[in-house]
Amino acid sequence: MKCFFLLSCFWIYLGTSVDAQKIPLHFGYITTLTGSSFIGDGGIPVVDLALRLINERDDVLQNYTLNYTDVLDSECNRTVSLDRFFELINSDITYVSLLGCGCSTATIPVAEISHYWNIPQLAAIAGAFVLNDRTRFRNFFRTLVSFRYVGDSLGQLMREFGWKKLSIITQDESLFRAVANDLNDIFNNEKWELDRYNVISEQSVHPFFGRSELQSFRIFYINTYQDIAYHILCEAYHRGMTGPDYLWIIPMWYNDNWWMSSSPSASTNSSCTDAIMMEVITGTIGWVPDGYLTLRNESQITFSGLTSSTYNDMYASLLNKSQYKNITELGLSGVVFDGMWAIAIGLDIASKKISSGNDSGCENVPGDLVPLEQFNYTNTKLGCIFKQSFSEVDFLGITGQIRFNENGSRNDNVILYEQYRVSNGTLAKFIFGSITVRPQRNVFQFAIGESNNTLWSSGIPPYDGYPVTGIDQNSIVLVIIYDVVAVFGLVFATGCFIFNIIFRKKKIVKLTSPNLNLIIILGSVLLYVCVFFYSYSSANKTVEAIFCNVRVWLFSLGYCLCFGVILSKTWRVYYIFNHSKPKKKGVKDWVLLLLVLFIVAIDIVIIVAGSIIPQSRLISFEEEDGEHSQIINDEDKIQNNLILVCNTRVGSLIWLGLSFGYKGILQVLAIFMAFHTRRVKVRILNESKEIAAIIYINSIILVLLTVTEFALATHHNTYSALFGLGLIIEASLFLGLIFIPKMIRLYLDPKGEKIFTRTNASSNSNQLVQNDNKDSSEEIITNLRQRIKELEQKTFIELKSEDEN
Repeated sequence: MKCFFLLSCFWIYLGTSVDAQKIPLHFGYITTLTGSSFIGDGGIPVVDLALRLINERDDVLQNYTLNYTDVLDSECNRTVSLDRFFELINSDITYVSLLGCGCSTATIPVAEISHYWNIPQLAAIAGAFVLNDRTRFRNFFRTLVSFRYVGDSLGQLMREFGWKKLSIITQDESLFRAVANDLNDIFNNEKWELDRYNVISEQSVHPFFGRSELQSFRIFYINTYQDIAYHILCEAYHRGMTGPDYLWIIPMWYNDNWWMSSSPSASTNSSCTDAIMMEVITGTIGWVPDGYLTLRNESQITFSGLTSSTYNDMYASLLNKSQYKNITELGLSGVVFDGMWAIAIGLDIASKKISSGNDSGCENVPGDLVPLEQFNYTNTKLGCIFKQSFSEVDFLGITGQIRFNENGSRNDNVILYEQYRVSNGTLAKFIFGSITVRPQRNVFQFAIGESNNTLWSSGIPPYDGYPVTGIDQNSIVLVIIYDVVAVFGLVFATGCFIFNIIFRKKKIVKLTSPNLNLIIILGSVLLYVCVFFYSYSSANKTVEAIFCNVRVWLFSLGYCLCFGVILSKTWRVYYIFNHSKPKKKGVKDWVLLLLVLFIVAIDIVIIVAGSIIPQSRLISFEEEDGEHSQIINDEDKIQNNLILVCNTRVGSLIWLGLSFGYKGILQVLAIFMAFHTRRVKVRILNESKEIAAIIYINSIILVLLTVTEFALATHHNTYSALFGLGLIIEASLFLGLIFIPKMIRLYLDPKGEKIFTRTNASSNSNQLVQNDNKDSSEEIITNLRQRIKELEQKTFIELKSEDEN
């Protein structure tokens, strides 16, 4: 028994002496303990846990114990952080490494100068991409994955769910500016719509919501620390900008329970309860780099000897201990734990290099190759070895493989996406997918069991507010009304055709050239048919292009056939009554028919030439709807209305201008001849008055159609209504003024006996010429009347001769 006691004492003494022989090493520890932006004190328990495990190991820093003296508060402030760093450097203790300095804002200024003291600096909760710049941050390493590809991943997320419009509110810190700039470049390249708003720390977020341009946005990305995010989401609730109609995207690396009223984030806001914030947060999505979270394989043993499951249990247990009672749980605790191990392993590699005399790569650097405990801040050789040793760190940590690239950072091209959901009455985060950023093509992949149905309540991604494109068509009311009127017009044309055929032998009809009247009927039918193609508009480009070309052919041919007959008849009257020596025989119908065919042939040449030349060929294009450019459609989406038009190209406009110009020339000729025969009112030429009316009214209609064609093409309903109205009036005018008077006269004079009554002719002749100058001599009046009687007698004889033959 006595021997056993002595043996036990010996082993206790031996163990104590061994621990006493280990040389203490110290590292500086600066983190964010106070402030509202980001709190890092939740990393203290895992640092203590890691140090306990490290110091118990014989294969890591075998001859040393690693500890820190105190935890200094950077307050997430660059000036305070620098003060704390100098406080460490100027203390009596020499530090072989630095863990710090909390958030990116506090880390950046220290990382720029820490290499001057030849100590390696490792950050665990600083993710700013700018820290990857090795020329500025020479001895800097971090276990927290950078935000380098966050912007690219968000761009891919937009593509995946078909979003093209985003409003981003960015805190004026380098950590967030880089992400915003990346997104800005992506949106510019994709021609998407990005609303950017910058907010300064501790600044009110109310101006963000007060902007009028925000009203059309439905998806928002909060690119800030959690305190500002809390205020934004709380204000969004009071403004009704939550729920299924709005989507908020946030960083998922915020502290756990950051949204609760007890968290520092809500310290200055009491307008939202936990229940309100839980309602607001539910359904929001966000990103977190893959290296932020503990291993999903909870049974895999890491270098520390712990599994991720064991680690999480131990961390939760530590938070319940009295010394950590006021600690804020840190969602990034795993990277702090791995960061502590990275420091220990890096120093262990350096210690082994020193003990073996291996200064490869640093042999030309001034300084002494001395043990770690003899390090001082001016020893650049040891500083070089420290940097090399940390670069060689490679182990499996709680958050994954820990190895540093040439920039001192971990690989960061895999971004996880999570969603807040209520599970068993509590709010929890669920990974729904991941995005791998690659040089050629980014890839989004749903997590197992996840899909649009699990992610969105409706199974459809929420609407982003980006206007959808719709091809607007003519009003169905307009189509029905004009098509019905056109059908009645075709019925009327059919009636005129039947009348012309049945009564073509009657004197009243025969004297007005029934064959030419058939051409008017054909032209009017084409104009009525053309109304169908103008009233209806297609949403298919090919169909609309066909419609455009059909419209041109029908309108041009119909117009020229009708007006060609009117022009030829006007020319016959003009020829008879203005020719100094008229021939014995009048102008035959076949001459007028040739004239009509010549007029139509010129128009066909113009149409064919315009259709063949590629520059003028009518092809449908999308143009903004000039009547209702933007509407809210049946799906409650903003819709930019486009219409298909064919007459917007310069070549097409020139061609159409030539076509309308030709018709205008014909109109001017007709007006000229009608004006010079305006006093001719011979009963046997019973169409002269109606033809003149057709010419004058048609002039107005042609001007209306020209203005409509060239000025109202993008106002599709107005364009179709006015052009269709013009076509209906023209066709009805040609038919009505040609055939209705004949029908009335035939009813009153079935045999046409009054046509050749001389008294009527003489009576009318007295009304043909009225001298506007009442003071003219009686001799002039007598001579004019005598000339008219002679011409009238010749015409009477010729027409009667034709009728008898």
